[in-house]
Amino acid sequence: MTAVQQQQQKIETTVKLGAEIQQQEKVKTGIPGMDELVEGGLVQCSSILLRGEAGSGKTIFGLQFLKNGADAGEPGVFLSVEEEKKDLLRESTRFGWNIEALERQKKLAIVEQQAQYALTINLLRSTVETLGAKRVVIDSIPSLFSSYPNELRPSEWRSSFRLLCRLLTEECGCTTILITEAGWATGNDFEEYVTKGVIELQVKVMDGVMRRFLLVKKMREVRHSRRLHLYEITKDGFALFSSSVTKGGEKNV
Repeated sequence: MTAVQQQQQKIETTVKLGAEIQQQEKVKTGIPGMDELVEGGLVQCSSILLRGEAGSGKTIFGLQFLKNGADAGEPGVFLSVEEEKKDLLRESTRFGWNIEALERQKKLAIVEQQAQYALTINLLRSTVETLGAKRVVIDSIPSLFSSYPNELRPSEWRSSFRLLCRLLTEECGCTTILITEAGWATGNDFEEYVTKGVIELQVKVMDGVMRRFLLVKKMREVRHSRRLHLYEITKDGFALFSSSVTKGGEKNV
């Protein structure tokens, strides 16, 4: 192959890869104002880390993502480690979501943590397969891994977390949101490197008023906003203010 042919092959490969990225299937969150920040939705079969402090709305974001998916014909599974199922069902009614009806229709399932990590993951996987789920939310990663029989060393944590992401996204084919806590990390923010995207929910007190902001810190394969976006927990659930969404500030990763 001549040098010219090699160069031409490189150009064709680059164009092909660019086209594949453009044609990447997207999964709409359905959360008002969110999909516009990530070129129309999350990349299908990706793992997204959702980080925030207590009261920032992480659980509501996750449930709303699944509820909207169920309504659109994409079944989902919510692994609840933090709260009991009855509490989640009661909380969802304040937004007018009938999660129990979606469960009866086999469109959504809430799975509670088992006594051991392995049992929890086996139950999660079997529920995903039975339901034919396309979306998964785990709430939360720190609590899930605390159920390990022994304290994990950093290398063990990295291996286990990577395997969990691969199981859900590659083997099960699910777009997955992994909820974690602000200030919690396993060293060098390793989980940020493993997941395809990172969304941060921040709570700030400004002029004596508590305000909530969302930041898309990272999102591979799409152009995304780099700005802080104001959001609220409304009577209908999680919603970003459209006035805070700008056309500028995109980042190509």
